[in-house]
Amino acid sequence: MTPIGTALDDRVLHTIQDVYLAGKLRKTFDCQKDMIRAGLYEADVEQIIMTATTVEKAMPATSVRASNKLNTHYVIHGTSTKGTKVYCKVCSNYHPTTDAFIEWTLTSFTNQQGCQP
Repeated sequence: MTPIGTALDDRVLHTIQDVYLAGKLRKTFDCQKDMIRAGLYEADVEQIIMTATTVEKAMPATSVRASNKLNTHYVIHGTSTKGTKVYCKVCSNYHPTTDAFIEWTLTSFTNQQGCQP
């Protein structure tokens, strides 16, 4: 993973925070399972996302379920409400044929040692 390294990182982070505050950051089923397995709660999601000062561009989304080559994973590291290190992965999602932006999705939220970037 490498930091985005430009003013774009602030824009991406602030966009993710705005989407979260608007209640429009969808969580995948895998993410929900990660959270249960790690004993993490919505208060942890809020704390990590809203107190973040940096975001890293992790990789293009390459899963077989990725619908568009423009989809990109961004990682936010932080500390949960119980003091554990947390790894948060948010993905931008674009329409498969029109390339129009669709939504931001929380695809992974787990303890640092449980992450697989």
